Parts: sequence; C-alpha cells; structure tokens
Amino acid sequence: MNDCDRDILRPGDALLRSVDVAVALKQIRYGREELEPGHCLARHRHLAAYAIVMLRGTFDQAGYAGRFRFVAGELLVQPTLDCHVNYMARARGATILRLPWPDSDELGGVYPLDDVDAIARAAERDVEQAAAMTLEQYRRSRARATPGDLPDLLAADLAAASVASSTMTSDRAASVASLADWARRIGVARETASRAFSLAFGVSARRFRAELHAREAWLRIVRTRDPLADIAVSTGFADQAHMTRSVGNMTGASPARWRRDVRVASYLRSYA
Repeated sequence: MNDCDRDILRPGDALLRSVDVAVALKQIRYGREELEPGHCLARHRHLAAYAIVMLRGTFDQAGYAGRFRFVAGELLVQPTLDCHVNYMARARGATILRLPWPDSDELGGVYPLDDVDAIARAAERDVEQAAAMTLEQYRRSRARATPGDLPDLLAADLAAASVASSTMTSDRAASVASLADWARRIGVARETASRAFSLAFGVSARRFRAELHAREAWLRIVRTRDPLADIAVSTGFADQAHMTRSVGNMTGASPARWRRDVRVASYLRSYA
C-alpha cells in the first residue's frame, strides 16, 4: 500500500468542531487544479459536498461509496461529511476540476460524463455554470460499479446497514452485525475479511460502520429540529448518550453544539 493509505484521523479530531465550521466550509477550492505525479492524501474528512471532474490522468479513492480508479471523462461525487483516502497508482499527474455540489444523503460515486470539454470551457467563465452543466449530465448517467471483491462487498453491506439501522428490519443490516458471521456467509475467515478491508480502506470495518452510523444521525441533527432523543432512537442508537458519543467521536463536536451552529444548517439549505 502507499504511505498515504494510513489513517490520519483519530476520535475527537478538531477539523469539524463547531467553532471551526466557517473554516471547514472554506476549505474547498473550486476550479482547475494540477495534481503532481504520485499525489496521495491520507484518510481525511470533508464537511461540504463537492464534485471532481477528471480532465486528464487518473487517481484512486477509497471511501464510503467504495473503491474507484477515477479516470479522464468521469465525475467523482464527494458527498456531505465524507471520509476517504486518495492516491495515484500511476505517476503521471492529473488535471481535475473541482465544483460545488448539492447536499445529499447519498454516498457519492463515479459517473461517466457526456461532454467534459464543455464543462471545462464553462468553468473558465463561471464554476457555478460548470457545476449546473455537470449536474445535468450526472442526472443522465449511471454510477460505475466498484470492483466487487471482498473489501467492496463488505463496504457495500456496511453502508446498507447504516441506513437500514433506522428501520431495524433489514436482513442485510443484520448480516453485518457480526463480522465473523458476515465472513462465514462469504466463506472466508474473519481475520481474512478484517485484514483485507483494513488494507483496502485504511480503517477497520468496525470503525467504518460506526462512522457511517454517526453520519446518518448527524445529517438528521443538522437538517431537522427533531428532538435529539427521537433521532437517536430512529437511527438505531441505544439512546441519546450513545449517539452523542458516536457523533462526537466522528466530528469533534456534540449534537447540541452542531445544533447551535446555524451556519451548518444554512449551508446545507443553500445547496438543497
């Protein structure tokens, strides 16, 4: 694995603390960017959703939507509160176009585009216009599949379980309640599944699922005025205290502090 595949995040990281929201929202630089050969970025989070259009070259990403090799002519959607690692398997460099993107519950992914050149020309005049053009092409496209090997199968089931936990009725959610049971169903040893996932995603399967579960709750916390206790129950946490610990570990701030920071809700509404 590349050096950048190690996880640089720890519970309680300050990146997304409520007092730093204004900084977090400004971290994304829109427009064209040249990536140096061998570019890599250790596992990191973004608060705001955004999109990347690949104009030249390629790089790999492993995140909540799975693993992708992202190539020229494609769109990579980075969703709200995403966590991923990037690395360049081929030392040729790349040219990307970073654009604003609507807030969404979805986990992102890679999509082929009809006319990347038109998007690039539009971006030279106005990135918002380029973003609108990209969104239109995205709506006509279909997500490209992940590799479909053991780590991606587990990632897909963990992602499905994080959503299904709010209903508590999904067989798929139950299937990954225990990694040992999941591995047995697939036909591999638990240790094999755990090691393969950690190598592919730079984080343990247990933490991956915990982050997705916390993300599901966080989106409800900042988007709605529902009582926190109700959100905890509806998203499958044991109680409000359990949800508070999970959200705090992932974002560095408690649900109550996120609620008090109106800049987050305003931002999400502006791109809804």
